[in-house]
Amino acid sequence: MTDDMKILLVDDDIDDRLIFADLLSAGHPNARLTLAENGLEMVNLLDETTTADLPDIIILDQNMPRMTGKESLIFLKENARYHRIPTFIYSTYQVGDFYHECLDLGAVDVVAKPDTIQGYREMIGRFLFNSAHAHADNVQPC
Repeated sequence: MTDDMKILLVDDDIDDRLIFADLLSAGHPNARLTLAENGLEMVNLLDETTTADLPDIIILDQNMPRMTGKESLIFLKENARYHRIPTFIYSTYQVGDFYHECLDLGAVDVVAKPDTIQGYREMIGRFLFNSAHAHADNVQPC
């Protein structure tokens, strides 16, 4: 499933977006990555996307202007069109209550933003692995 996965990364930090894009491309060259700089841009992008082209996974940075990762997560999980998309949050902000709040709101996982290239590789692998399991859990019987 990860070979042709559609991924939406929402992060206001251009360096983090570039690192993520480079490492995803190197490890999963057929994955389709779409980038947004904040939650409001994500909302506009998703609203303009056909249902067939919606992302398979959404990754949100927590600390963004205009609409934080947690606010974006709430929007996604309260919207019937987007609530089944596995969503992850990564952030330099790691307080236990924040972690549990995001999981309770429907995030698949909440992880610390890595500070090394190897850490980014491991995080991307973790997101892809966990999203495959989240998709399997969301399969509805006919």
